[in-house]
Amino acid sequence: MAKRSGWPEGRIRRLLRSGSLRHVRMGECYLLPESAIHEYVANNMFDPKEPVTG
Repeated sequence: MAKRSGWPEGRIRRLLRSGSLRHVRMGECYLLPESAIHEYVANNMFDPKEPVTG
């Protein structure tokens, strides 16, 4: 999953341990659906209340 997502493996492992990514644990293995990272990003997206001006 780390290679396909471009996210560091450590970040994915931390999110798995914290229960932030949808997964199934089978013994020592974590199985993630293909959509797990997309769902995480969508659920944690920040929507600014005011337009950002620069």
